Amino acid sequence: MKSTLSLALLVGLGLSATAAQAWDNLPPPSNCGSSTFPATGQLTPATGTMTHTGATVRDDGFVKAGGPLSYQDNGDGTITDLNTGLMWEKKSADGSLHDVNKMFVWSSPVTDTVWDWIDAVNTEVANGIGFAGFNDWRLPNVRELLSIIDYGRLNPSVDPAFNNNVSLGCTVLTCSATQTPPYWSSTTVATVGIDAWTVDFVAGHVVAALKSESHFVRAVRGGCVMP
Repeated sequence: MKSTLSLALLVGLGLSATAAQAWDNLPPPSNCGSSTFPATGQLTPATGTMTHTGATVRDDGFVKAGGPLSYQDNGDGTITDLNTGLMWEKKSADGSLHDVNKMFVWSSPVTDTVWDWIDAVNTEVANGIGFAGFNDWRLPNVRELLSIIDYGRLNPSVDPAFNNNVSLGCTVLTCSATQTPPYWSSTTVATVGIDAWTVDFVAGHVVAALKSESHFVRAVRGGCVMP
């Protein structure tokens, strides 16, 4: 009935049925909870001014849109983003499964890939109990990976929650490390199946890379995942 009324109203206004179909094809209700779109972390306004009025430009550093970057170290080797609700793996410098220097290819028939690494993270403890007591760790998609970029910082462009107390041999319980070269996302480049998107933590660039290349990894869990 709603669809018929919507269509009739649009036809009466001279609009197409396509719009009515778009209105009726709303996404299903989400049970993923609420989250806040995170700010970029840029807090200093640019020095630019408007040509005609001389007023300061209302750039990102001026407006500061989004939720201020906020993280909680859970004390178990994980960090929770208080905006998105995502739980992130901390990285260590101890040669373990979580060592910040570990690199993997995205796809290969002959060597361990990011997917083999994720499987190891999810079965790290006996009886199938994964890292920090969870076995639903996954490789973040490119937007999730970008959500922890802090554009108010460079090299690495992350909040100190992700880069502190780093020293040789430190564990996920005593430090938090971030490499600056690219990290793999789980997102394949559209129409180019041999490439996937990476995010570098020098300045927050998104770059396509061949899946046969070796890059860094960071696991995530939680968030809004389709059933």
